[in-house]
Amino acid sequence: MPPRDVRLALDEAWKLLLLNQFHDILPGSSVPLVYVESNRQFAEVRAAGEAVRDEQARFVLAEDDAPSVTLSGGQVAPGSSETPQSGAQTVALVALNSLPWERSEIVAIPLADGRPAPQVPGESQQAETLDGTKELLAEAVAPSYGYASIGRARSGGELTARRELLANDELRVELDPNGEVALLFDKRNDRQVILPGSTGNQLVLYEDRPLNWDAWDIDAFYEEKPSPVREILDWRVVEEGPLRAAVLITRRAGKSTIRQKISLARGSRRVDFATEVDWQERQRLLRVLFPLAINATRATCEIQFGAVERPTHRNTSWDWARFEVAAHKWVDLSEGGYGVALLNDGKYGHSLHNSTLGISLLKSPTHPDPEGDRGMHRFTYSLLPHAGDWREGQVVRRAYELNAPLRAVPAPGPAAGGSSSFLQVESDHVVVETIKVADDGDGLIVRMYEAHNQRGQVRITFQRPVASAAEVDLLERTVGTAAVDGASVSVGLRPFEVKTLRVRLG
Repeated sequence: MPPRDVRLALDEAWKLLLLNQFHDILPGSSVPLVYVESNRQFAEVRAAGEAVRDEQARFVLAEDDAPSVTLSGGQVAPGSSETPQSGAQTVALVALNSLPWERSEIVAIPLADGRPAPQVPGESQQAETLDGTKELLAEAVAPSYGYASIGRARSGGELTARRELLANDELRVELDPNGEVALLFDKRNDRQVILPGSTGNQLVLYEDRPLNWDAWDIDAFYEEKPSPVREILDWRVVEEGPLRAAVLITRRAGKSTIRQKISLARGSRRVDFATEVDWQERQRLLRVLFPLAINATRATCEIQFGAVERPTHRNTSWDWARFEVAAHKWVDLSEGGYGVALLNDGKYGHSLHNSTLGISLLKSPTHPDPEGDRGMHRFTYSLLPHAGDWREGQVVRRAYELNAPLRAVPAPGPAAGGSSSFLQVESDHVVVETIKVADDGDGLIVRMYEAHNQRGQVRITFQRPVASAAEVDLLERTVGTAAVDGASVSVGLRPFEVKTLRVRLG
């Protein structure tokens, strides 16, 4: 797709998305007809974005060779002289990394119905998502804003999968008879993460009848009528390695059904709770709670381009009013030298009470839409224990990784393994959030922000030499200078500052 067509397609999709940022559409507090229209428009936005993404991935990868993957009957490793067995079809496949740091993790390769699973170098594992999609799991080490061959990322490592136990080299997760986390032990730091005498991943239903605005409000007294979700319909091991261990628990929650895959990848410090809910409640609220063995009077909550601290106690009327607070991809509770983060991929209502972190997962109002939120929902939240505070634990990066997983991409051209990185950032506390073509077509727009409340210089290195660079505002008008040295650009950032550059490559 030519650059101008890309800009037009993204511009149209962006305007349609902004149209649906209206304050009653976003929280689910509009009448039914609004969602018929907005759902159709959101589907258009998604289709446009995916079309641009796929076309541009093909354009980028066409310029470089990529490793080979055999679709059936054998495998061909990069640089190998072996040939696949008769009937095998070999294609190029790489892991695409859309984040500005190197990542070593699992990549999921979707499997087409009726076709054999591809053979990749190194270990792999077949799995199935909650919506029934079959996929092949493999490992990859992908560079910053780049791609790399799939397979052989690491070797060995402990991985245990039993009905009541998941474990790897980093963590041990034990489930009690209710399917809740009775013990989460951090092996590296010799810490029990869950508050003694309690359990984590408590799914709880509450009566939710606010005094005034059914779809808008959650009133503080909702906590007075909890109903723990303890009825288990099915509980079994669904993944046994070598790359990931998982159990699938199906629960009854009122008139609703909750299917949850609790998984732990090899070498990972993140416990994932992939969840599917057939939600059929009326005026009830579903929440998840994690009581933690952490002593802290304040929690840290991510907001756009930064983070804020909020109290965990309810000593004053102002504190009491914060029984529900907003956060984006993560909240973190840390004491001196250790902490735990609760990550999510799209749930923004949180609670921070004493040592318990919680997320509001689903609400079921009856006004103004009598069917509001009813139907199928899929989301994932994760628990991440870490040494140090949220900065040392790299919580910002781990939350981005949950929301932007590595993606397996077919690559045209000769099969000849390798990797490529478009951009690298030397500072751990700076996130390059956006790269796009300038609105006038003159250069690239690179937007970054400082994520750790620090200040200092940041150096960004591109794949090609930089002809010029300048600081610009949101309308892409020049407002300052940036130092250029070969393929690198250097600028200073203040704590939580958002900075935008126009970069012209040689």
